[in-house]
Amino acid sequence: MPYCDVLVPGPWWHSLTYVLPVPQGVAGARIQVPVGRGKRIGFIERVYENTATETSPFKIRTAGTVIDDVSVFPPALWKLFEWGGRAFLCGTGELIQMASPADLLSSSEALLLPNPEKGEPLATPPREDFLYSCDSSVRWRHYRNLLERSERFLLLFPEQGLAGEFWKGLPDTLRESLLLWPSQGGKKLLAAWLSARRSEIRGVVGGPGAVFAPLQCLDTVIVDEECSGAYRFYKKPCINARTLAGKRARLESASLLLTGRVPSSRIFLRGQPASTEKPPRNKIKFVDLRSAFGVSTRGVDDALNLTEAFFTETRNCLTAGKTALWLLDRKGYAGEVACEDCGTAVRCERCGTVMAWEEKKGRLRCSGCGALRFIPEICPVCRGHILIGKRPGLEALLPVAQNFSHSGQPSVFLEDYRTAGKRRMRSLEHQLGAGGIVVGTRAALALCDILDVGFAGWVDVDAEIRSVAYQAKFTVFSMVWESVWRGRNSGERVVLLQSRRPGTGWQKGVVRGWNTFWREELDERKELGLPPFSYLLEIQSPSVQHKLKMIASMEEQGLSPMDPGDPPLVFWLTVTSLSRARDILAPFFSITSSKNGFPEVTVWID
Repeated sequence: MPYCDVLVPGPWWHSLTYVLPVPQGVAGARIQVPVGRGKRIGFIERVYENTATETSPFKIRTAGTVIDDVSVFPPALWKLFEWGGRAFLCGTGELIQMASPADLLSSSEALLLPNPEKGEPLATPPREDFLYSCDSSVRWRHYRNLLERSERFLLLFPEQGLAGEFWKGLPDTLRESLLLWPSQGGKKLLAAWLSARRSEIRGVVGGPGAVFAPLQCLDTVIVDEECSGAYRFYKKPCINARTLAGKRARLESASLLLTGRVPSSRIFLRGQPASTEKPPRNKIKFVDLRSAFGVSTRGVDDALNLTEAFFTETRNCLTAGKTALWLLDRKGYAGEVACEDCGTAVRCERCGTVMAWEEKKGRLRCSGCGALRFIPEICPVCRGHILIGKRPGLEALLPVAQNFSHSGQPSVFLEDYRTAGKRRMRSLEHQLGAGGIVVGTRAALALCDILDVGFAGWVDVDAEIRSVAYQAKFTVFSMVWESVWRGRNSGERVVLLQSRRPGTGWQKGVVRGWNTFWREELDERKELGLPPFSYLLEIQSPSVQHKLKMIASMEEQGLSPMDPGDPPLVFWLTVTSLSRARDILAPFFSITSSKNGFPEVTVWID
């Protein structure tokens, strides 16, 4: 009997081998197989004859029914899964699970799919182009021209809302042959998936998840705002849709267009795009936080610092009937809760990150993994009885905004609308039609697309820089740059940055353009050997014992892992080649390790 290797969605990196009772099945087809005590649906990786002369020491189980006659995925997408599993140090089966509608992995009913199409060689080699403009209308107009000329295309946006806005602006004659990719699962996703796989449409517009749309024979791939962190999936496996889109374009021999307001570090280094746009100097204001008023907050040791210029610009904005954004990238009532006796902050039991205090819900939330817990009555370290908040957050800022807003102009806490549907968001648009104050994180910048935002005030622009993440400067620069240019009437908007070092360091790039920012930033990263000059791996081990084994294996191979010790299960590694790290980590991702748990690896590319 022939054998088959099957990719079963799971954290292990390898396929599982089965006896195939019926000599049929092609790569990419679904098949039912026994795993443990149950049955799972997997995907055939290959079918082959057993040519081994020795008896296997393992009992090889027999596969069940082959569900499909053809490959479920087009050839280029199947190759993308294989490449993505290697590039992001995750299981190929995990990637397939992320890319597949739930019904593909739960239903044993055949899909009746046509044979995958075979692409014809292109007459001219594919191109990689860049288009960086702070005016989104310029970029979107270029997209429409490309869409009209393309036979098969994929257009990605970092946010589903942006994809929807672009979609609404397309003429009906063009939308008839296209599809707006759903942002969530269920029947809509399955219907869209089947429509793309059966070549009933010629193009897809969507958010990051649309990178897995099973279109065939693409000739154009467009990635809008390619530097956006929204392309990174923060749920396991931690992949980057922008990177996958670029690889897919190469696999399809399709032209690739990378665009946005500012390039990512890897693209700036490789493509050398140039910045020609600078904001109006009188619309960017830097204010020294040391001259601010301290607004006290009940239960929080620190004060909210707000300057006279911050209030003046807010007042001017409200008088003009426009919306003012009060931006603070720190959720909750306080950024942390600490013991007054020993000063130790309450940390997440799962990942060790400091937990934020949510006063409205009376709980703590981990800013790293999102874990929740009640506020402890005593300090978990010294058993002290007095716990106090540190670094006031958005919930503490809201009462200040409510006291300051004009009569008839509301102050809105955007977190209350975080999971709101379209109807409630429309009511918010109507509510702020005559102006008002919105208190929120960087997510509030999306309101620039639907409201007349006259003022964007960064309460503490240095807060993001305090992060230990190597890309912290770019994160804060990109969101400030976005607040300058995004949405309607951006040329009339005042952007104010409250900082302890106003107008210095990375802030110079806000005035001079991202060429200045990236040149200085890349000089620092090159000296430290950080991305994009290397790959940075964040590895979370299931146990201390596993962590020590992995570190020992890496040191034996001449690598130098970095163990901060806090949180205790996490360590870091920089490598110039992912293959070395993959060879060392592979034994820890065998299905035989299921009882002990698997590491979680995040690959930082740029």
